[in-house]
Amino acid sequence: MGLTRAQKARKHGGAAAPAGPPRGTRLHQAAPGELRPEPTRSSSALVVGVAMSVAALLWLYVHVWVLPRFGAAAAGGLALPEWMPGGFGQEHAERLAAALGEEGRAQYEAVHRSSGLLAPLFVGLAWLLFVAVNTASRARRWLRSAVVLGFAAVSLAGNAAIDAALADPGDGSAVTTASVLVVARWVLLVLLLAVTAAVAVEAVRRRSGAADAPPRDRAPAPRR
Repeated sequence: MGLTRAQKARKHGGAAAPAGPPRGTRLHQAAPGELRPEPTRSSSALVVGVAMSVAALLWLYVHVWVLPRFGAAAAGGLALPEWMPGGFGQEHAERLAAALGEEGRAQYEAVHRSSGLLAPLFVGLAWLLFVAVNTASRARRWLRSAVVLGFAAVSLAGNAAIDAALADPGDGSAVTTASVLVVARWVLLVLLLAVTAAVAVEAVRRRSGAADAPPRDRAPAPRR
């Protein structure tokens, strides 16, 4: 005849194995939703960071490496329109067109249709993703997205306008249009940098607030 639990305790003292939990009881009882992982932004932040890095490097490659070297080699040291924040006049367009010649203008247009086309597109897509992920307010999201789209659109339109102005520098309206778009591109670039700083500060504050928030009280486990 087997010994009862009390008899085993008296016989073996502290060496007796503790009784296991009653059959049917749960060792880990969690309130509804307690085991659900908290949403994280690590993966989206990584994607946004990579996209922005690639876009920024491509833009810098075009405007800091390709265009200055092309201007020094093919334009006789004359400033290209992309690097004239104050715009340019018809006289400068005529001098630049003469310095480039037919071959130089064809190469210039090729830059605008290749890396010069991809750079603003990549910047627009990457910054739209950055704004969408890190902006909570819908109104601010639309406003910031408008700046990003405006920068990309004006950059692309500016490239086409510059090509048209250099193809016919005697056309004053074409030169004026290209000059206005160049100035607008620089203004929108400054606004884009301001939007980037504002979104970054907002994202850091939101994450800091989430980290400092007290943990939620656990709901009591349901009694069986």
